[in-house]
Amino acid sequence: MKNLGIKSRVIFLATVPALLFALILVGYAITNIFGFLNKSLHDRGQIIASQLAPAAEYGVIAGNRQILQQLTEQALAREPDLKSVLIVDNEGELLASSGVELDKEFIPNILSEDIHTLKQKKEVVFTSPIYRNVVEVDDFSQPNIPDALKQKKQDLEKIGFIYVELSYQTLKSIKYDFVGKVFAIGLLGLLLSMLLALRIGRNITHPIQEIARAVNKVREGELAQVISEDSSGELRTLQKGFNSMSTSLQHAHDLMQDRINDATALLRYQAQHDDLTGLINRREFEIRLERCLKNAHEQKTQHVFCYMDLDQFKLVNDTCGHVAGDGLLKQVSTLLAIRMREKDTLARLGGDEFGLLLENCTLTEANHICNIILRIVRDFRFIHDEKIFNVGVSIGLVVINDQFANVSEVIHAADSACFNAKKSGKNQSVLYSDGDIEVAQHRTAVEAISDITDEIDDEQFALYCQPIVALLPNLPVLPHMPPVPKFYHYEILLRKIDLDGKMILPTAFIASAERYHLMPNIDRWVIKNAFIAYRKLLDINREHCQFIFSVNLSGTSLSDITLLGYIQEQFVKYSVPPSAVCFEITETAAIVNLKNTILLFSALQKMGCTFALDDFGSGMSSFMYLKNFDVNYLKIDGSFVKEMHINRTDHAMVRSIHNVAESMNIKTVAEFVENEAILKQLEIIGVHYGQGLHLGAPMKVKDLIEEYAKLHA
Repeated sequence: MKNLGIKSRVIFLATVPALLFALILVGYAITNIFGFLNKSLHDRGQIIASQLAPAAEYGVIAGNRQILQQLTEQALAREPDLKSVLIVDNEGELLASSGVELDKEFIPNILSEDIHTLKQKKEVVFTSPIYRNVVEVDDFSQPNIPDALKQKKQDLEKIGFIYVELSYQTLKSIKYDFVGKVFAIGLLGLLLSMLLALRIGRNITHPIQEIARAVNKVREGELAQVISEDSSGELRTLQKGFNSMSTSLQHAHDLMQDRINDATALLRYQAQHDDLTGLINRREFEIRLERCLKNAHEQKTQHVFCYMDLDQFKLVNDTCGHVAGDGLLKQVSTLLAIRMREKDTLARLGGDEFGLLLENCTLTEANHICNIILRIVRDFRFIHDEKIFNVGVSIGLVVINDQFANVSEVIHAADSACFNAKKSGKNQSVLYSDGDIEVAQHRTAVEAISDITDEIDDEQFALYCQPIVALLPNLPVLPHMPPVPKFYHYEILLRKIDLDGKMILPTAFIASAERYHLMPNIDRWVIKNAFIAYRKLLDINREHCQFIFSVNLSGTSLSDITLLGYIQEQFVKYSVPPSAVCFEITETAAIVNLKNTILLFSALQKMGCTFALDDFGSGMSSFMYLKNFDVNYLKIDGSFVKEMHINRTDHAMVRSIHNVAESMNIKTVAEFVENEAILKQLEIIGVHYGQGLHLGAPMKVKDLIEEYAKLHA
């Protein structure tokens, strides 16, 4: 039933009851008719036997077998169902017979058991006794004749028996014929019922099936389905409801499809364009750049890529905030976009960096376009909160040809040319040349930081340390600490490890790391691992662990307002005493980030940390800014120290810096102490500490830990 359709179910439900009723009716009719026919056969046999018995009385008494034989033959001739007729005397002797001969033992068995009816498989035998009748006058005078006859019959003498054998064949034929007719009538009625059910089912189920087919098509996505409304009553209501639903679904689908198309177009636009400026974004730009490079390889065409970097964006951003910086980017983007050729692609690559792709363009045309851009940006004035800023742009040009293997090489080349343009004075364009030494150096520096991510791998970097040696006898490391051995104060140095295991000095990658804002992550890695190293020293022997680690902080890290929280977290995590850590910052970085530097100094000094101002003297106004910083050490710039023993001016600079620092109760540290002559001059001046290869070469921090462990084993 579960797998049947509604039409089959209606026909099934309509015909099954009719079939059951027909079967019950046929069964009842057959049972009753068969019973009646069987009884009629028995009654007929008994009548024939009882009628032949009186007729045979005379012949039996007279012993006239001829008469009896004629009687049996006549009976057999009159009754077609008779198979045999026998007449026997009281002793069982056969007097006459007609028809099929009976079994010889049959008659004695009936006589002995006094059986009147004997049923067999194909026939039935009836017996009736033959009486000798005596007619008396008073027989007719008895008031109750039936009872008198019955009593009289019991008193009569049996003189023989008559046997009548009837065949079942005719009865069976009648039964078969009857059953056939009954079943034919039943089948006809059932067929009529099925036709009627089919008719009714079609009228009822056709609309439902039509709706079901339409629903299946709707489920498959064909929403525009309309069915006929030719039914009545509830079915018509259902048809109207479906048509209304189908129309609503189609309308909703069309509306939803329009919204999906709009959303898809918006997503496609957002995936290809920068949210702030509306220009093509870096991802889409690189796709177009790759298409041009492929075209250059296959068809030997020439294109030009211009890498542009705004010159005064950081000044605007730091002075007026990010809102002003965003406004500047929008205005410059609009300014450049309206002057681009239709076939050119202008994109924002990130931050204040823009890319211009000039397809099928000669170098002469590209230089002309770049000169226009330089003039437009140079003449542009950005105004914010009554402040007016001049904005320049540095441009690096790269001719895209088959010399480049991939897009990454093209971008690196353009970036290097742009860097060279900035270094050469800004607001100018520089064409990339593969043989340019400065471009090659910049490219090497960029490649050195290409594998640095937000999560720095410990295998990318290694910590080294170089001793800061006390130059005066019995000089304590800090004013509040007792004198300690000369190798207890170390500056933590960073080394990068390339894929081949080669050590790369910081000078090769620090500038690029700062430009691409990677230094905050690097500084945090250094801080964490320096604290881990100091924790190992404490675990070896805390009592004698009087080391001081000087940790460098970059200028970009000083701009990070979350740096203080990170440092405090590391102190708590590794239980390192704050007095054991000295933070070094360059003079230039401190001046650029003056406000943040002062706040960081104040917070960490309250905890017990010390500070050193590195590369002091390299700035034009070093002494003027010195009063703003409460520092513990001044590290005299190595450019003055390394030739002070042969250059009177450098010697004077070192002496003056030391004198000013000593007057402010600040300890001085001389860098680049490379020989004994420099050391003696520093001792004469009275410089407190020295650092350089003559006093101690850099060593791995893990080697320092191992030596300390051996000393206190």
